[in-house]
Amino acid sequence: MVIDLKPEQQRVIELAIQSGAYHDFDEVITAALSMLAEDIEDGAVSEARSHERRFTLAEVEEELRATGKLT
Repeated sequence: MVIDLKPEQQRVIELAIQSGAYHDFDEVITAALSMLAEDIEDGAVSEARSHERRFTLAEVEEELRATGKLT
């Protein structure tokens, strides 16, 4: 399967790997899909979820830098 990612999505994956939490692309995608599956099973993917705070890529990068996980 071929998946085309937007540049921001690719950057998020790269940040996850750089943080040390994941070793490679496959591990990031596997974890993300597992979390999504759990949310679906828990019923969290609903209208209520649309009110959750979303973080920008810049905010994620800033947090990783502040915690020393990204240089």
